[in-house]
Amino acid sequence: MNSNLNNGVSMFTLQNSRGEVVDLDSDDLFGYTPTGLGAVFSNSYSQYESYFKPTKKTIHQGQMSLNILFGSVESQSYQTFSDFASFLAYEPLTLIYTTKSESWYRDAVLSSLTKTEIGGTTVIQVDRLIEQFAIDFINPWYNNKTAEYRSYDADDGLANYGKVYGIEIDHIKKSWNYGYFGVGDYSVSNNQPYADLAKADITYIEN
Repeated sequence: MNSNLNNGVSMFTLQNSRGEVVDLDSDDLFGYTPTGLGAVFSNSYSQYESYFKPTKKTIHQGQMSLNILFGSVESQSYQTFSDFASFLAYEPLTLIYTTKSESWYRDAVLSSLTKTEIGGTTVIQVDRLIEQFAIDFINPWYNNKTAEYRSYDADDGLANYGKVYGIEIDHIKKSWNYGYFGVGDYSVSNNQPYADLAKADITYIEN
């Protein structure tokens, strides 16, 4: 993939259910030519003459595949493959895509991992194992954002002009997820923030 960032952080890492992480862009485990990182949708429409009104959008299950070169030297190739296969036994897996500004996550399960012999691969001929690896995604891309909001004083003068609903809210910390790089409404929280700490004192005032 040739994807190391300028700050030395790998663009693609994989985490298993035990919290173990492997770098898919290292000398020992080098992945390249990834496919399937985007999204595919099926759209339904209601037709009226020459106009098509969208009625439904369905997302297809994604699959990422890439080739992996195992081991920095031939003597390490088989052991590196064995360690990676053991790592994959603990599902679900989480693919972590890191850019210079943030990280995105997508959960997956193993679809396939080929096993050939050194020099017998159909990809390229080298002195190490090169295998084809694929995972099936089980949810959209997501990331975790955190923002902080503080309460403000209500304007009492508003009571002179009509009904006032005064809301006293303590310091609130909100977190939310985004689906597909912020495009679409596909995350478990519907892209809406939720408050984990809040106290509301609502009073009704009428002239």
